[in-house]
Amino acid sequence: MSAWPCYLWLAPSRWALKLIGLTAIIGLSWAAAAETSPDLSRYDPDVAALLDEYHRESDSQGSLLPTIMAYQGENRAETLIDFERGLISISAEDKRTVKRAAVEILLTQVDPSVIDAQTATDLGLINSKTQKPFLYQQVLDQDQQAITSVWRAERFINYLYGRNASANTSQLVIPMVRKHKQIAGAKYLNAVKAASQQHMMPVPLIMAIIETESAFNPMARSRSNALGLMQIKANTAGRDYFSIIKGYQHTPSSAYLYNPANNVEVGTGYLSILADRYLAGIYHPKKLQYAIISSYNGGAGNLFKSLSPGGGKQSAIARINAMTVEELYWFLTNRHIRGETRNYLKKVAARMPKYDRL
Repeated sequence: MSAWPCYLWLAPSRWALKLIGLTAIIGLSWAAAAETSPDLSRYDPDVAALLDEYHRESDSQGSLLPTIMAYQGENRAETLIDFERGLISISAEDKRTVKRAAVEILLTQVDPSVIDAQTATDLGLINSKTQKPFLYQQVLDQDQQAITSVWRAERFINYLYGRNASANTSQLVIPMVRKHKQIAGAKYLNAVKAASQQHMMPVPLIMAIIETESAFNPMARSRSNALGLMQIKANTAGRDYFSIIKGYQHTPSSAYLYNPANNVEVGTGYLSILADRYLAGIYHPKKLQYAIISSYNGGAGNLFKSLSPGGGKQSAIARINAMTVEELYWFLTNRHIRGETRNYLKKVAARMPKYDRL
């Protein structure tokens, strides 16, 4: 199931925003560039890595990397927000276009929890409900102040250019604050707590999974069409959620899954399905948690295959119950049949403690 295009237009008198899925179609000159191998030698290592990854992992709808959002307003510029590295890269044919695109991304509200991305609504640059841009406090100016006005945005952009006068003027990198993930994650904490209580899943587990899946990019999309904060696949985890928890057959739409509260509810519900149905019989809570994390990424079937030659559920769970917590963690991070899942468990387990006090 492919993500349908979600459009948001501001009034013609204001800057226009078109957001398609998690991203926007980049201008034709940049789309052509993505089909070739651009010269990245003139960029800083982090920026070069971002551009290289995006140009390799994108399609006509934009980024296929969940932690990267590609954005386009009325200016023909390539604007990429890297939620993992904490930087915004803007490239265009000239400095003037870059500066206009920079002001736009710093002030535009694109949070799908506030804006209905299917409805054309004249909200101006800053959403009337929150009065705060999407990147509020995730980017601070040279005085460590939040950017909420055109004046402050333009002043900060001029400061960035002036700090490195010899830099390429057709490209600008805007750094996000060191705790940008913490600030971004706080926007979704109420939804996480509600889902945690509903499905009896720990808040630290949910938050660590969101950070690992999308780095708190609410409009994330992967090559396999997993969507949103918790990277839900509509026709697998989405269908299971509605069938098992809601009690009726339904495949959620892309628009439904891009809504952060819906996404967290479905993702947390699926964690409970893993615990109560697919992994039932694992008695130790920590071992069950490791099994849930591994299965959320790689599927319960691959967990069983890793533990039992025939892939049998009963024998795999019996082996888990016979292991110590330390033995199971070592096994899943060293012997699971999927390398991605081995690393995934390490990342989620390492990130959970930072959310213990939420």
